[in-house]
Amino acid sequence: MFSFIYFGFALLLSLPLFTSAAPLRERRSKMLNRRTTYTLSDTYAGDSFFDEWDFFTDPDPTEGNVDYQSKESATSMGLARVENGVAIVAVDSNSSLPLGTNRASVRISTQKTYNGGLFIYDVPFMPVGCGTWPAIWSTSTATWPNDGEIDMIEGVHESIQNQITMHTNAGCSLATGQAITGTVSGTTCESSDSNNNGCATMDTTTNGWGPAFNTAGGGVFAKLWDDTGIKIWHFSRGNIPADITSKNPDPSTWGNPVSFLPSGDSCNVADHFKDHSLIINITLCGQWAGATFSCGGTCQSAVMDPSNFVDAQWKINSIMVYQPS
Repeated sequence: MFSFIYFGFALLLSLPLFTSAAPLRERRSKMLNRRTTYTLSDTYAGDSFFDEWDFFTDPDPTEGNVDYQSKESATSMGLARVENGVAIVAVDSNSSLPLGTNRASVRISTQKTYNGGLFIYDVPFMPVGCGTWPAIWSTSTATWPNDGEIDMIEGVHESIQNQITMHTNAGCSLATGQAITGTVSGTTCESSDSNNNGCATMDTTTNGWGPAFNTAGGGVFAKLWDDTGIKIWHFSRGNIPADITSKNPDPSTWGNPVSFLPSGDSCNVADHFKDHSLIINITLCGQWAGATFSCGGTCQSAVMDPSNFVDAQWKINSIMVYQPS
C-alpha cells in the first residue's frame, strides 16, 4: 500500500513537468529564432565628428615614422577636419622632411568604451600609398592584450586585400569551418609584443582594400560583437543593404560575414574582449609596413617626400553604433 501511494504521489508531482514540456520547447524555439532589433546609441558624423575623440600624442607603439598630433595641432595643419560633412583623418602631405624625421599624422580614439554592439562604418575613401599602414580598430590600450583587439580594417602599402585580425591573451583561437566569405590565414589569437600576428582573415574581394576600394566609392564595414562572437562584413558602395541606409539594421539578412570569431570552447569572447575604444590611425613604415616595403629605396626615405602621401587619408561619412533593444 505504501509503495502504491508513493508512486501515485510521485506521478502527481511529475504532471506539471509533462504539461509544461511543450510550452518550454516552444518558448525556446521562439527565443532562438527571434530577430534582434537594434537601437542607435552613438553617432560620430558631420561637423561634430571629432568632439568625442581623444588625440594620441605618444610615440607610435608600432615604431612607425610618425609624430601623432594633438587635436589643436592636427586641426591647424588640416590633418583632422570636416569637409562637406565628411570627416578626414590624414597624414601631412605638404612638408619635405630631412632623412630620419618623422611625418605628422593622426591617431584618435573614442572617449566612450564599448563591450559589444553593432558598429557600422561608412567609409568612402581609405589611405593608400607606399609606406602607409592605416587601420580602423578597437582595443583597451591600457590592458592590451588582455582585453582583446579587433582590427576591422588594416593593410599596408598598395595592398589589395583587407586583413581582419583579432588579438587576445592566452586561451583564444579562431575555430575554423565557419560560414564566411574570407580566407582564414591564422588561427592563434594569442598575441604579445614579440609575436603579434593574431588570428587573421583576408577579405579576398576585388574592391575590399586600397585603390580599388576608393575607385568604387568605398563602402560600408559592419562589426557585430555579441554573445555569439565577433562578425565583420564589408559591402561595396553599390551593395549596401537597404536596412543600413534606413538606420534599421538587421544583420540576420546580410548573408555570411567576411570574418567570424565564434564564442565557444575555442574562445570565450566575453572573457577576452571588453572595454574597447574605437580607434582610427595612419602610421608609416614601422613593424609591418617597414618590414615589407618594396617600392624602391627605403621606407624611411619615402617618408621624406610629401607627394607620397597625398592620398594617405581616411574619409568617413559616419560611424553608427547600435545596441540591442
